Amino acid sequence: MATIVITGCDTGLGVEFARQYAAEGHKVYATCLSPDTAHETRAIVGDVEVQKLDMTDHAGIAAFAASLGRRPVDILLNNAGIGRPHPPFGETDYANWRRILETNLIGPMKLVETLVENVAASELKMMAFVSSRMGSITLNQSGGSYAYRSSKAGLNMLVKGLAVDLAPRHISVIALHPGWAATEPGGRVPVEESVAGMRGVIHRAGRHHTGIFQTYHDQPLPW
Repeated sequence: MATIVITGCDTGLGVEFARQYAAEGHKVYATCLSPDTAHETRAIVGDVEVQKLDMTDHAGIAAFAASLGRRPVDILLNNAGIGRPHPPFGETDYANWRRILETNLIGPMKLVETLVENVAASELKMMAFVSSRMGSITLNQSGGSYAYRSSKAGLNMLVKGLAVDLAPRHISVIALHPGWAATEPGGRVPVEESVAGMRGVIHRAGRHHTGIFQTYHDQPLPW
């Protein structure tokens, strides 16, 4: 069975990723910002270790990696992310924008650099990033959401760069759009369906698919 590290398992997609992978018998490291209050995650049946990980805390990322030692990580699933609120033009909250970039973009890069040897030592050698259609420059027809959009557009560029740089090590790197998942008011895609779809994309993605940006129902998205 595979070993999977999942970030952002406090709520929503992260909880469901951990639940579905554990149900198949995989070893799951479910990382949370607040493990003590992640009751859904702690209730998951299976080989699940819940650990604290703040994506803005680089020392904490290093400590988490040290706890893994040299254990191979088949799938590094960068799911943690924040975005709200979305203030309109003229009311930008710059402190929150920096926090969003630290969580959605810089933290994932630090985690990748810290765990790359673990992924390279595994059989599957997969890095998957939960991005968003809102990070597509081509598809931006409505404007707004500057902080969130820029963080996900940057994440997409990160994925493309890593796909090139890690190809010699046979590591696949992909970006995923979960759909408007029902993790917030108005969300239309059931969380179970979104996660199952993204897991399917991960499962089907061979090394020649590295650098792709796909929806949860396996459709390509423009950058």
